[in-house]
Amino acid sequence: MTPDRYEVSPPGTRRLTGTLQQRGAKMGMSTVGGFLFGGVFVGAGAAIILMGTKVIHVDPRSVHAPYWVLTVFGASFAAGGLMVWSMALRQFAANRARVEATRRYPNEPALADYRWHPDGFEVSEWRRFATFLPWPIGLTVFLSMFNWWAFAANGPTMVKVITGLFDLITLLIWCMAARQLGRALKFGHSRVAFTSFPCRPSTPVILRWQPSKGINRINKGTFTLRCVAEWWERHGAGKDQNNVLIHEELWSAKWVVDQPRNFHPKDDVELRYELPANAQPTNLSAEKPIFWELEVKLDLPGLDFNETYLVPVYGPSRTASAATSV
Repeated sequence: MTPDRYEVSPPGTRRLTGTLQQRGAKMGMSTVGGFLFGGVFVGAGAAIILMGTKVIHVDPRSVHAPYWVLTVFGASFAAGGLMVWSMALRQFAANRARVEATRRYPNEPALADYRWHPDGFEVSEWRRFATFLPWPIGLTVFLSMFNWWAFAANGPTMVKVITGLFDLITLLIWCMAARQLGRALKFGHSRVAFTSFPCRPSTPVILRWQPSKGINRINKGTFTLRCVAEWWERHGAGKDQNNVLIHEELWSAKWVVDQPRNFHPKDDVELRYELPANAQPTNLSAEKPIFWELEVKLDLPGLDFNETYLVPVYGPSRTASAATSV
């Protein structure tokens, strides 16, 4: 299939919105800080769980709810800490891998920066579903103690209203999980194949998009290659401070499908992009990562397709002898 037309974005930058996927390994705080911060929640949660399971004995008169509620409360605390630990561990592992890759590939920035597969970049809707599923499960478990307080223990009206609102939000998230399961069943895996590795800004970037299944007809769609800067911004003040992930598009170009057409899943879509002379190379290991991604958005009968793939756009090797064929 060949798209209908090619468009280049106007000069300037723009912030991307919607659900952003962190590409760099930085988590908005140091690795040590992440482990310490997570440790507070894990420690407190573990202590509360031991109280709820009666391993640590407390005065029953000081417990104003069933012990299972206390256990759920502790588990929620511990789960939050484990999530922070997993992010800190990911950052630690990425730092170690980068040091080792720099030692093994001193002349090739691409291999020293990220664990690329030279043939292409594959994504799995099943993996995305598995990553998303803990959120509705965790929120349901967390809200169970508030539902006991609000309805089983006949709590105040305001508690009932607030808990009911969060129950509706949880139901919406479960609907999103069901939708993601449908996407996994329909689309499965897809990938973008590289015609050269790594791609160089001085030559056209040629990619081949390869869906696996579930796409038989396309109403319309876009194939957008963009360069993105990623960083964390701190918003709020005092105890209300929080880190927000920012993605800013530095440049983009897209192929557009305007007219409906049939599509055979085994067909590749070949895409050719001309990069600007000042194109920035990928640097996923930087404090402020820069990366290139291909975003595929297709309007389909039933569930639409929306996926992004990392693309290795790097500058030349540091020495001519290091330019090896991978």
